[in-house]
Amino acid sequence: MSKFPLTQGELKNILNKTLEASEKTGKKLLKHQRKLGDLKISSKQAQGVVSNADVEAENFLIKQLKPLVKDAEFLAEESAFEKFGGRSDAYQAYQKVPFAWIIDPLDGTTNYLNNMDYYGVCVCLVHYGEPILAVIHRPRTSQSYYVIKNKGSFLLTKLETLKGPKVKKTKLELGKGSKKLRNSLLVTGFACEKGQEFKTEFEIFLTMMKSARGIRRMGSAALDMCLVAEGIFDGFWERGLSPWDMAASSLIASEAGAFVSDYNGKAFNPFLSTIVVGHKKIKKELLNNLK
Repeated sequence: MSKFPLTQGELKNILNKTLEASEKTGKKLLKHQRKLGDLKISSKQAQGVVSNADVEAENFLIKQLKPLVKDAEFLAEESAFEKFGGRSDAYQAYQKVPFAWIIDPLDGTTNYLNNMDYYGVCVCLVHYGEPILAVIHRPRTSQSYYVIKNKGSFLLTKLETLKGPKVKKTKLELGKGSKKLRNSLLVTGFACEKGQEFKTEFEIFLTMMKSARGIRRMGSAALDMCLVAEGIFDGFWERGLSPWDMAASSLIASEAGAFVSDYNGKAFNPFLSTIVVGHKKIKKELLNNLK
């Protein structure tokens, strides 16, 4: 990576404002979720469903982030589909720009539309394609995962107490103890509408199911990886995700001590087609099951 042009003080200021912007976006999503019957829902070819809540949240978030980093470009889920028509090869160009915001205003749209709480607002700042700062806000639980590269990952939780609201800050650090795949709880996702070879992905799922204690499919890849960073899940894998699904959460998990790679064990970047995240003690077993 080229010489970094932002100071730590500037990054902290950007992070604080990104946390604020993500929380505001989350409040807008919550407002829409209280009136799900009023939402306009449509489908994107090979990309799943989208609602006007997604679009409005994205426009609002871009407006909030635009002043934070001069001349930064945007790669955002809904506008990217309009601009590139789902051509993932077009996203590679964002690795060549000094700064870009990679955002998903609503990761977990299907959960959201079914009034579940498992969805999030995902924001990542990349420098020549490399994630350097990220926030994932979970509106229904008032939680925000955040990270600055090389400074660790953290979780902020807003709690309502009898004495008023409090904020709990937790540093995310995976333990270094022994871990085996057979004792691990994994999480994944796969969907036919993404154009994946369902048979191959399902065969991998069956292999993992036989090897691990259990597997969950929750519906938000970004939050899945955050829960790996928390130590709730031990590993995650998925094929066919987009940069906005992976950029923020991959940095959060990595800074918490997880390994992050592609299916072949190679160094990860958000523009790859596969991702594996997990406790380092089960890295070899996880990757072997993906061959």
